[in-house]
Formats: sequence, C-alpha cells, structure tokens
Amino acid sequence: LLLLTISGCKKNELKYFEEEVPLLNIWFGTNNVLESITHNFAYSPTDRDSLVFNYRIAGYPVDYERVFELTTTDDDAKLLTFTFNKYKVPAGKSLGKLVFYVDKPTDKNLFANRDLNVSFKVKQSSVFQPALKELNDLKIKFKNAVTKPDNWDNAVLPNLPLKNFFGSYSTEKYKFVIQVTGLSNLVVERNIKVNPELPPNTITEIHAKAL
Repeated sequence: LLLLTISGCKKNELKYFEEEVPLLNIWFGTNNVLESITHNFAYSPTDRDSLVFNYRIAGYPVDYERVFELTTTDDDAKLLTFTFNKYKVPAGKSLGKLVFYVDKPTDKNLFANRDLNVSFKVKQSSVFQPALKELNDLKIKFKNAVTKPDNWDNAVLPNLPLKNFFGSYSTEKYKFVIQVTGLSNLVVERNIKVNPELPPNTITEIHAKAL
C-alpha cells in the first residue's frame, strides 16, 4: 500500500509540472544582456523605428505554435505610438528574436523638459507568464536631442567606448561621426574578422580607427 501511495504522488507531481505555465524571458542586446537601452529620435532617418528584442522560454520546446503579447502600465507609453506584432514562438523553438516599432513623435515640445521612460513585460496568459526576476522586462529611455551617448566613455565587451577612437565628447564631433558613418546610436565592436556579420548600427574597431 505504501508503494502504491508513493507511486501515485510521483505521477501527480509530474502531471503538475507538465501543466505549469512556462516563464518567458525577454531582453535587449546582441552579444550582451542589456538591462536597459536608450533610443534617441534625433538620430532617426525615418518616421518609424524598429526595436529588436530577444526571447527565451524557461522550459522545453513543444510541437505546436505559441503566441504571446507585450504589455505596459507606464504613463509615458501613452505619449508615444507603438506597433506590436502578434508574437509567435514556432513549434520546436524555445528562443529567438522579435521586433516592435515606435513612431517618431511630431510634438516638438514632448521632450522639452525630460526624457520618457517605458518598460514592457510579457502579458500573463494561459500559455506564458513573465519571468519573476531577471530578464523580465524591456526598459527603454527615449530622447529627442543630440546628446552624449551612453557608450562614449564606457562600454561592455565586446563593445568598445567611442572615446577610444574619437577622443573627448562634443556635440559637433558626434554629429560629424553620424554624418560620416551614416549610423545613429553607433556601436563599435572588437572584431577582427573579415566582413563579419554585425548587429544594426555597429562597426568594427578597424573601421572606427580608419575614420
């Protein structure tokens, strides 16, 4: 009788684990996990910008497609226009990259006194739930002025600080760098490969030294 009871408990525990809603991690970053990013509309060449994020399921893949949404409760999000896809995790997959869009605001006074801060989380559903602590949100600081970028003085490897190549910061110098490279929110990556595959807005240190 004791053996049957133990067997029954194990079966129930396994069933509970299989039915538990998996956690879904989300984050920004290509080679590194970024706690937050800064997006500056002043460098946007078009009226709509794309923001790429990563996802990873804390669990095993399944043999059917699953869908999730992003949500926010931040008041600043109401001041901007976002466009989201219906995010699909393909059958047999547990991680990947997805994108959402934000329109460049037309109100010139929107950023007159401050930056805007918005964070997105995975919307709770019967399919996924947001991660509890780490990799559980997408934090973005929005600006609309030519200002000193976060990675001018400091950067996390394999990325390198812009000051290593362009010296002390000035607005005119940064405008020149943007004009010459044709890239906004510029990132320099330590990479010696020939014709490497690079993330958006990224150049190699060899390219940066040649500027």
